[in-house]
Amino acid sequence: MGVPMNINPNNLLPSNPTPPTEQEPLAIENSSLAQRLFRPIQETVERFPLQSWALILILLSSGVGFGATTLLLKLPKTPQCSRVFWPVASASMRLYCAQLSADERTVDSLLRAIELVASLPADHPLHAEVERNIEEWATSILNLAEDEFQSGKLEEAIKTVRRIPDHVEAYKLVEDRIAHWQKTWQEGEEIFAAVESNLRKARWNDAFREGVKLLNIDNRYWATIKYDETVKNIQIAQEESRKLDTAFNIFRRGGIDNWIQAIAEAAKVPSTSYAYEEGQRLITKAKEKIGETIQKLIDDKDWQTLSSVVGRLPDGSFSTEELNEWEILGSSGSDAQMGTLEGLNSAIATAERITDQNRPLYQVAQELIAGWKTEVQDLTLLAQARQTAEPGTIDALNAAIAQAQMIPSSNTRYRDAKQDIATWTKQVQVTEDSPILNKAKELATSGNISDLQQAISQASLINRDRALYSEARKEIQGWQSTVETQEDQPILDQANALGNNQDYQSAINTASQIRSGRALYPEARKKIGRWQSEIQAQKNLQRAYAIAANRTPESLTSAIRLVNQIPSYTEASSQRLQALNTWSYQLLSIAQEKASVSSFSEAIRLARLIPQDSAAYSTSRELISDWRRLLAPPAPVAPPEPSLESSPSAVDSANPSL
Repeated sequence: MGVPMNINPNNLLPSNPTPPTEQEPLAIENSSLAQRLFRPIQETVERFPLQSWALILILLSSGVGFGATTLLLKLPKTPQCSRVFWPVASASMRLYCAQLSADERTVDSLLRAIELVASLPADHPLHAEVERNIEEWATSILNLAEDEFQSGKLEEAIKTVRRIPDHVEAYKLVEDRIAHWQKTWQEGEEIFAAVESNLRKARWNDAFREGVKLLNIDNRYWATIKYDETVKNIQIAQEESRKLDTAFNIFRRGGIDNWIQAIAEAAKVPSTSYAYEEGQRLITKAKEKIGETIQKLIDDKDWQTLSSVVGRLPDGSFSTEELNEWEILGSSGSDAQMGTLEGLNSAIATAERITDQNRPLYQVAQELIAGWKTEVQDLTLLAQARQTAEPGTIDALNAAIAQAQMIPSSNTRYRDAKQDIATWTKQVQVTEDSPILNKAKELATSGNISDLQQAISQASLINRDRALYSEARKEIQGWQSTVETQEDQPILDQANALGNNQDYQSAINTASQIRSGRALYPEARKKIGRWQSEIQAQKNLQRAYAIAANRTPESLTSAIRLVNQIPSYTEASSQRLQALNTWSYQLLSIAQEKASVSSFSEAIRLARLIPQDSAAYSTSRELISDWRRLLAPPAPVAPPEPSLESSPSAVDSANPSL
């Protein structure tokens, strides 16, 4: 099957590619194979009878057919293309083998196909067909790269399209396609990064809004796999954040211990967790709260609490420098608060361990050291003053006071010095004023007015700012009360005598002579009030009698109301009750007269005006009940029910047969 000599192979383009040449070598190779297969059979025929050969030939023909079929199936698809010497191969052979390679539809096979025909000159008759195939194969490579990009393999896709030869038309699309992929990929990465950032800040809604944007990306990998991953990450982040709820609840309770516990809980969140940043923010907040509390303790000089707090802080929660400085301040401050020279010297030595001038607490330590050094000096001075005051004499005490007054008010020992000065000053004043007060007490022992007045004058020599002033004033008040009582008692006795004789106005005038501020003034005012009540009670009683003289229901009621204002402790109280009973019976009599003419409503109204403490009250209540019954209409009487014995109709209905 050779090619006709008058036909140029380079002008052929087979529609169903078959190798245009090199069939003869294949035939020769197949002939040699047949000889090798049938030579053993020929030798065997010569040794066996003819009948045996018939069966053998049948079996052999079947075996040969099966073997040939198997051999053909195992032959390579293009055995001739693998043995072609390409430098001398024809254009049709190159195109044939290129098409077979391109049919595998892999990047390597498509590139091999392009390479096989790329060297064909532009004036070759097959150039147009070759160019069409090359563009088709290059486009297939672009599509395969697009599939890689859509599946999430950006770098592989870029490497694939960059393998397209730069001389083909499709190569012009390579850079644009790569730029589009990179832009799309960057958009996806930015969205995914925004989601991750929001998740680590516990912004769930923002994360979900960002994640939804992945659905609009022109890439299947980002719109499906990465979107599903985003949704899953949001769920994971929310679950991890919920584990921090306990730490947040503890933090909100406030207090050093709760903040320390919140730090411990938040520290359990690993750095790989979405809740890690949220936990770190909680730790930062708790540390800020602790730092503010510690600073306040330092400002308040609450050194013992400071030492206690620092001792409870977890390892790693604060820097070593901070912990060391806080411990130094707490220890030195506690030593200084002992108030002894040894404690102050120890505090100074401890605080001097803060030597780094760039540390924030260095200046605080220096200020404390300066104060404690001054305190040492003043404490020494106060100790000397106390030693000076030990004899207890006025001169020694005044000298001690002068020494203690040298301690300035800005010094922490000023309070102690002030207390000692007050004590020593009191001792001096007591020593100086005791003779004056004792002499006044001696004068007052006689109890007569002249001696009491001298005692008051003597004790008044003690000034307000002296230690014995309160005691002197108490004695003076007692003596003054005794003097005033002796002077005013005769006046009050005279007023009482007038009042007992019911000369109330004269009693009032006499008692009014006792002035306000005098010892008997409260008692005199009480008596005057009693006598004024007596006068008013007599006036009310006389007025009530005058009103009741008209004997009308209104006048009697007004008189009763007026005498009810008379207090029970007055002399007119007995007359009040007698008049009350008389007028109540008169009012009840008028009510009975109204009832006699059937004016029961008016009778009831008048009877109800009788007061409860009058003798006529119980009778009025009984009459009111009777009159109310007379006013009420009689209840209707129900007719008697008929009985069987007395009602013929009932008998008839019970016995129809009758």
